[in-house]
Parts: sequence; C-alpha cells; structure tokens
Amino acid sequence: MGIRFIFADARIWRYVLKTFADYIETVGIILHPSEGVRIKAMDPTHVMLIDFHVPVTAFEEYSVEREITLLINLENTSKILRRASKSDKLMISSDGSKLTLGFISKGGTLRSFTIPLLSGSYEEVPELSLEFQVQAKILGATLSSALSVLENVGEVLKIKASREGISLIAVSDLGEVEFVFSILTGTLVDYQVSEDFNEFTNMYSMNYMSLLTIMAKLSEIATIRLGQDMPCEIELEMLAGARLKLYVAPRVE
Repeated sequence: MGIRFIFADARIWRYVLKTFADYIETVGIILHPSEGVRIKAMDPTHVMLIDFHVPVTAFEEYSVEREITLLINLENTSKILRRASKSDKLMISSDGSKLTLGFISKGGTLRSFTIPLLSGSYEEVPELSLEFQVQAKILGATLSSALSVLENVGEVLKIKASREGISLIAVSDLGEVEFVFSILTGTLVDYQVSEDFNEFTNMYSMNYMSLLTIMAKLSEIATIRLGQDMPCEIELEMLAGARLKLYVAPRVE
C-alpha cells in the first residue's frame, strides 16, 4: 500500500493540526481515493468539535488506492509541522506503518521527517445535524482581526444576532468591547435569518473561539451559523477548496 499527496500550503496543515494537538492526543486521518482527506475529532469535554476536509481537487498530487485511516500522535506531528515555512508545500506519504512529512521549498528542495503510525482502532465522530436560524458570511481577515482583540479582553465571547447582523462581544472588569457586523456597513458578505427568527445572544468560551484567530487569517471567507442556545458553527473556506469547521457548545450560566 502506497499513499502520497502534496498540498500547496503547509501552513494550513500546521495550524489546523496544532489546534487539534492543543486538546486531543491522537487523531485519525481518513484518506479516501475520490473524496480526499478528512480529520474530525471532539475534545474530551465534548465542548468542541473540529472537522477538517480537503477534497482531492485541492491537491497538486494525490495517490490513495483505497479508503484507510492513519492513526497519528498529534503532539509529535505538530512539532514537525512547526518547521514549515511560509512558502513550503507539504508532502505526506505512508506505507501503512509509518508517516513521512516533507516540506518542499520554492527551489524544490525536500526536507522530510518520518514518524511511526499508531496501532489500534479509531472511533469516528458522528455527523452533526443542526438547524440554524442565522448564517453570516464575513471575510476571514476581518474575523481574525476582531478575535485578536477580543481574546485579550475576557474569557467569554458573546455573539448577539439581530435582523441587521451579528455582534461579537467580550466583557472584562474594565468594560466591554464589541464588534458589529452587518450588510449595511459592508462588514458582512452575506447575511440570512430564518422566518421565525427572534433576536438572541449566546455565550461561548473564548478559549475555544480564539483558536480561529490565526486560521481565519488564512481563509478567504468565514461562515458563522447560529441558533438560540445552540452550538456555534464556524466554517473557514481555505486554499483550493479545503474547509475547516469548528463547532463550540454554548456556555450555560
């Protein structure tokens, strides 16, 4: 069995797997001949779920003969990915017993690192089926800029949804910081609410939401989906069709 694929931007994998590694020890990389690569896992507290999907069309090279799951240690893999520079492509290959991570520079030089795959079974995270009342599309750089400020203010992120748009709010002992996004001001690319929508405010742990600060900067569009007292879904559209979804359960106080 031979597996090999090349992706144009190693940084995306670096930051995505670093996010997984901060909360999860091991993860399964699901490889499919026609559907591409998917990594999906939930943190031990069941507050956060991360779903990363890269379609076959996103790869410069993709060779996977049959569906298989590669079980990896995230800490070790993340340490290697830290070596990726801004212009590096990522090459991943495997013979079924070990995983090789390679960085291809602009000049074509390959730096590779090999680690053993883990043995054992991997329990897949079930699909979520949620009906949201709000969908807001925002530029990834705009979301990243807002979160970079809010994450330094308080431990809770409030998301307020109205008919005009959404607000991201952080509160501390010193006061409140609020970013307002709407179609009218040009800060939302698109905004939709359901027919039965009523204004609401949900609260989420900043510890989880701030994970998107760096990754949103690497995305073109971020889509925020909300429902009253429901998990928040944030989907990042990244290079060549790669997508990252983050689900965070609301805080109850």
